Amino acid sequence: MNRYLNMLAALAVVSVPFSCGNIDDDIPDRIEEEKPVVEVKYNDLGFTPHKDGEPFDTYEGLVMAGYQGWFCAPGCGCPHNRFYHYQENGYFEPGVLKNSIDFWPDTAEYDITYETKFTMPDGSVAKVYSPYDESSVMTHFSWMQEYGIDGVYMQRFVAEAIDNPNSENHFNKVLDNAMAASNKYQRAICVMYDLGGFRSSASRSVDALVKDGCAIYDKYQLGDRSVQKYYLHENGKPLIALWGVGFNDGRPYTIAEVKEVCDRFKEKGYSIMLGVPTGWRTLSGDCLHDKAITELIKESDVFFPWFVGRYDHNSYDNFLQNNIKADLKWAKDNGKVYAPLCFPGFSWTHMRPHSAPYSRMKGDFLWKQAYGSIAAGAKCFYIAMFDEVDEGTAIFKVLNRRNVPSNEPLKDYYVFYDGSECRIRSTPKTDLTGNQWCELASSLNIGFQGIDDDLETDHYLWLTGQIRKMLRGEIPLTSKQPKRN
Repeated sequence: MNRYLNMLAALAVVSVPFSCGNIDDDIPDRIEEEKPVVEVKYNDLGFTPHKDGEPFDTYEGLVMAGYQGWFCAPGCGCPHNRFYHYQENGYFEPGVLKNSIDFWPDTAEYDITYETKFTMPDGSVAKVYSPYDESSVMTHFSWMQEYGIDGVYMQRFVAEAIDNPNSENHFNKVLDNAMAASNKYQRAICVMYDLGGFRSSASRSVDALVKDGCAIYDKYQLGDRSVQKYYLHENGKPLIALWGVGFNDGRPYTIAEVKEVCDRFKEKGYSIMLGVPTGWRTLSGDCLHDKAITELIKESDVFFPWFVGRYDHNSYDNFLQNNIKADLKWAKDNGKVYAPLCFPGFSWTHMRPHSAPYSRMKGDFLWKQAYGSIAAGAKCFYIAMFDEVDEGTAIFKVLNRRNVPSNEPLKDYYVFYDGSECRIRSTPKTDLTGNQWCELASSLNIGFQGIDDDLETDHYLWLTGQIRKMLRGEIPLTSKQPKRN
């Protein structure tokens, strides 16, 4: 018995050190793994961001889009009294080559719309809008304000707006609408002439073009900021743009004639912006081999090269290195404002069914371009385009894929590809050579493009607004487009 008690006592003594303290006191603390620090970068601006409500004194710091404004519909009041620029080959009805648009506008927010021969998936009549209606243009400018897009360049097509009464009336009315909307929604606006159709030997000559530009200057009193407060200025003067300078596709005007237009616009009081070919700097590719182009750019205030269709998602990085970065350096060295162009995608399969569309990649393609240019030092952007549904570059609200109208022909016909372009035929063509083909329109299965069904119809308006925020340093500079809440 005593032996047993003595053993218990001994055990009690031995256990004292362990029972009097916390067992965890002698266990080393866990070593936490250090998480890598992700550096958040913001754009190093190099410009003063524009303040809401203030005049636009420079293009730098702005994200602006091209605005076609060329659509109209029967009954809207336009002298055309037809589906102007919606139609193809004289038609605006279902079927490839019988309409010109690849995306269908989302018309839910327009005050006035027009019925068509197209049918929606639910069986209702598909409708379109007309910018001849002031309310439609007001809707567009309200979207620009809502999503944070600075403004637009109003396209004025020389072949249509000068010495062409019906079209001139149309573009004058649309410009009136846009000038009013610019003031109401405090958005930047600038007139841009597309020189297509500009001919030195016809009435659409240097004199006619200068006369039109001077009339716009006087009508809207562009020299008085209290009248058209938000008209875009550069170097203290209202800016006017000429697009199509120096392309090598056989345009019937000379660089000397364009220079004369620029000089006379300067005398009127304008500053000058030029839209030039991609190969302007090296005088290669799509550009005339004429050093006068570079000299003309040096005499301008702002310029931007045309990039639509010049690269895709896979080739953009190489294009950025070899073109955009070199362009930016040249512009800096020569004291010019340079605006890289970005586009969300491209498609014109209803007009040219032999061509393949560019994938938008749910916005990744547009974002990749913007990020690359901002990281390279770009200070402003030209977005192609705001409302261009007929070449598939539109950023405004268009329908989702599941909601686009049917494009099944009302009556079938043949489409013949001759190796360069497509034409409509009532009968098949059998004596085909080379890469020619002839198929029933219905067998081509060409429908309308649409916004991805998991995205909102305003996705590209929102994304363009995010590009502006990234440019202004309001959100991080990142290669991945932000997620929408």
